[in-house]
Amino acid sequence: MKNVLELPDQFKLFESLILGLADLVVVLEPKTHEVISVKTKGAELARVKLDGWVGGKLSEWTQADSTDKFLNLLKNPISLESIEASGADFQWRHINFFSPAKLSAPFLVQIFKYPERDQLALIGRDLGSMSKMQQKLMDTHRSMERDYLRLRHTESRYKLLFDSSSEPVLIVDLSTKKILQANAAAAKAFLQTDPKKLVGVELAQYFDSAKRDEIDALLSTAQTVGKTKALLAQCTASGQDLIITPDLIVQEGGAQLMVRLGLQQLTPTTLLDKPIQEWYTDALQKAPYGFVVTDGAGMILSVNEEFMTLSGAYSLTQVVGQYFESWLARGGVDWGVLVNNLKQLSTIRNFATELVSKTNMTLEVEISASTLASAEKRYGFFVRDVHRLSQTGPVSSSSMAGSVSQLSQLVGRMPMKDIVGETTDMIEKMCIQSALELTQNNRASAAEMLGLSRQSLYIKLHRYGIAEPNDKP
Repeated sequence: MKNVLELPDQFKLFESLILGLADLVVVLEPKTHEVISVKTKGAELARVKLDGWVGGKLSEWTQADSTDKFLNLLKNPISLESIEASGADFQWRHINFFSPAKLSAPFLVQIFKYPERDQLALIGRDLGSMSKMQQKLMDTHRSMERDYLRLRHTESRYKLLFDSSSEPVLIVDLSTKKILQANAAAAKAFLQTDPKKLVGVELAQYFDSAKRDEIDALLSTAQTVGKTKALLAQCTASGQDLIITPDLIVQEGGAQLMVRLGLQQLTPTTLLDKPIQEWYTDALQKAPYGFVVTDGAGMILSVNEEFMTLSGAYSLTQVVGQYFESWLARGGVDWGVLVNNLKQLSTIRNFATELVSKTNMTLEVEISASTLASAEKRYGFFVRDVHRLSQTGPVSSSSMAGSVSQLSQLVGRMPMKDIVGETTDMIEKMCIQSALELTQNNRASAAEMLGLSRQSLYIKLHRYGIAEPNDKP
């Protein structure tokens, strides 16, 4: 507390009594509004240091939005002599002050006039904690509004993708096996004009009665396992064979099934009567090598189960629609080499690289590929998991086996240090030649594939005598 002049004991008593009920007592000169004394209660107000008001005009410490209200209060102070013993009903006003440190200090205030004295007493109730709580409430409300808008935008995008998808998709309840939601493509597959007509109907009712038990078992397996194999069943409405593929999804109301219906003209006959195309499809799906089909730009259109295992993906949606180069360790460099060779040779074999799984683990693989016969550009890739020591690559002149045989004859004739040095040079030269062949003599791609800078590659080209006239280190 800080005073300009000493107050009589009677006024000090008034201040002490009032401070017991309020948080702030300020004594003012009525004409000049000069602050005579300031008393506060509580640690929060002590940190604001309002005693810096003493000696100045309180109207100067009032924020602009509260100046008029404060001046009106000064014109009509309440006399303490006119207050009856039972108390008086008067209105408190919200005034925003600021401290000498320019901190906000909101109060509910009223001004009283001392009896037999000209001084005025401003009594205040601290609103700082309430103001902070209100600010937190407003911030929380804004955050909820932002989250709600994001949720609505996400829901809108989901509905747009769901309704506009060319693939028939159904959302099925786990307990009742009834359809909860269907897109336009699903309605078309069941020969319905409105997707809403499918809602509430059990999924198995749209298929051949002989397959209904298998469909129920398929949905139950998907519920417990999360992912299962597809099932071929005939739609009773259209007579068309549909491939049913259920996937477990978790939504706000709990777990549900997303059932995709593949439109294919396949006839479920005996094994001997199966068309050759079915044999190929079955063989590729069950092949021990990963199989990937992409379009001309490298976007994945289809994969088999082995590639799902190699990539660490648990859902086709994590793979289909992504670019194949995103799963390769060297990304665009590997993809460029593969595509350039496919354009010239139509097929490539045993391209050594690394596959990056969903968990960012690298796996050494060999890729063989071919250009598929289709109206649009399509590529097929076979991905084989190999051990580093078993990897082989195209060698331009001599094979590794022959080189090792020649080196073994030097044992006993030369020191082992010299033999190891020649072996290192031989392997380094072979690697550079292989990289140049794979990249069609693209120096930049070959350097990146080998993990060298372009300058280091040019130096080694000159060192081994395989540089071209325009190769300058």
